[in-house]
Amino acid sequence: MLRTTFLLAGLGAALIIGGLTAVRSEAIPNTSQTFWAEQHVQGITPGQVYRLDGCFTVTAPGLTYVSLRVVWHEATVPFVGSSINQDEWPGNPWLIGSEQCLSLTNADAPCAARSAVYGVVAVKDPSVVDVLSLEFSLEPGATPTACPPPPAPPTPAPEPTLAPKPSPTPRPSAPAPAASAIAEPTLFPTLVNGGFEDVREDGTPYGWRKIGGEMSASGAVSSEGDLSASLLSRTESTKWLYQAVSVEGGSYYQLRAMALKNDPAAREVLLRVSWYASADGSGSQLSTVDSSALAEDSPEFVALDTGPVRAPPEARSAKVRLLLRPKSATPVVVYFDDVRFEATAAPPAEGDSGSGQQIRSATEDGGGAATGNVQRVANAEVLNASAGPADLVNVREELKQPATLADSGGRPLWPLLLAFGVSAAGLTIMAGSAWRRARLAERNERHL
Repeated sequence: MLRTTFLLAGLGAALIIGGLTAVRSEAIPNTSQTFWAEQHVQGITPGQVYRLDGCFTVTAPGLTYVSLRVVWHEATVPFVGSSINQDEWPGNPWLIGSEQCLSLTNADAPCAARSAVYGVVAVKDPSVVDVLSLEFSLEPGATPTACPPPPAPPTPAPEPTLAPKPSPTPRPSAPAPAASAIAEPTLFPTLVNGGFEDVREDGTPYGWRKIGGEMSASGAVSSEGDLSASLLSRTESTKWLYQAVSVEGGSYYQLRAMALKNDPAAREVLLRVSWYASADGSGSQLSTVDSSALAEDSPEFVALDTGPVRAPPEARSAKVRLLLRPKSATPVVVYFDDVRFEATAAPPAEGDSGSGQQIRSATEDGGGAATGNVQRVANAEVLNASAGPADLVNVREELKQPATLADSGGRPLWPLLLAFGVSAAGLTIMAGSAWRRARLAERNERHL
């Protein structure tokens, strides 16, 4: 079915005709006029109900149409083949510079479909659409369509034989594998399998899912334990691994992980936490927070950390994401390990006595980066040590008396000399000469 939102440009509002599933095919631009701003291909189960959640920003004017789109195809991945049907959920092409988060819900996969192409489309210049996130998943709680089983292939005619063949001795059939007693949940109370040691039968880490790319548990490298998670990219779009967990609104959390990026074809890797008001990580995200990005190559794992971050008050769930941004379609693989998402204490309030302060490098005036989270020492005596003129050290007591360097009126000359740039060492030499002349004059007077 085609889902259409009619946008009122002057009001910046959306009027949904006939409820959430209004059918107005004439409102959808011709496919030949739309272009993908970002797209992904994924295999699907016929008859299941899916949803597409996406966030994007229109960065410049000129668009007349922008939307989330899912196109259903008969063939399996990677051979998409001809399309069967498509679902659409438009956004606002005239909303410039603001993030739009949309949800295309209750998208029924046709019984003849085996794959789906999903993403963001635009008329006529998709380059002005910055796609921030896309997530294609099963619609929670939806009832799938009962699709008829595919027709059985025709039974081949038996080959003629000259003599009947003896029947082989029947072998006992192997017992069918027992079904898992507990299905894997789509949301966990807390993050599980952060070390990627628990592996599904298909070789992927338990509890983790992906958007784009190829995910697997790898024994090639690890930061701790025996395994890590590998994420392989063959296209230029951003990809990520994710896990949905429950959170308490208003509480502080911290996401940490080890990442291995040692291939120049990877632009950067980073961590992201996306907050949701729903209890199961579905719907539009409330907001996101990122760690610093790892852009430099290294043969060793590097620690990434968001630091303590506060969940929005209305948040009930979050998705922990491990992102890869490739430079191009060149194949590239990165690794993640030792992922931790835990409740934590609030960061120290800025300006609190004894709290840690961010110390910047000597290039701070020129925009230098922070060099560490170090506690400042604010000792008044140390800070004020150079507030006044310094006493000369290692100088005889007589040299410290103002009378040794005075004008004809008895006024000390050393403040004036200091003001004209004479150093303390120079004052010492001058004072020493004055002292020697005074002693010489004193001896001459005694001899007289």
